[in-house]
Amino acid sequence: MDAQNLRELIRNYLSQRPRNTIEISTWLSRRIDPKNRPADITSILESDDQIMRIGTVRQSGMHRADSPVSEWASSDWVEHHERNESNKKES
Repeated sequence: MDAQNLRELIRNYLSQRPRNTIEISTWLSRRIDPKNRPADITSILESDDQIMRIGTVRQSGMHRADSPVSEWASSDWVEHHERNESNKKES
């Protein structure tokens, strides 16, 4: 799977709600051939201008989460939720 298709797949997954790096990696491992799975998910996420790091989580509910894990969202998701928050403040 080429990088552009992989980014599109991840963007679609993140459009539902933010996810952490471990969740994304686990989700990808179920969908693509392990031989084609990228070793560094974080570099793919960081290089996509439509995906944003929105914070970190300590307890992700996933194994291997001993230290903080980055949480990611699509830029569309962030924009939508920022708009909703500003509408609530204006009311």
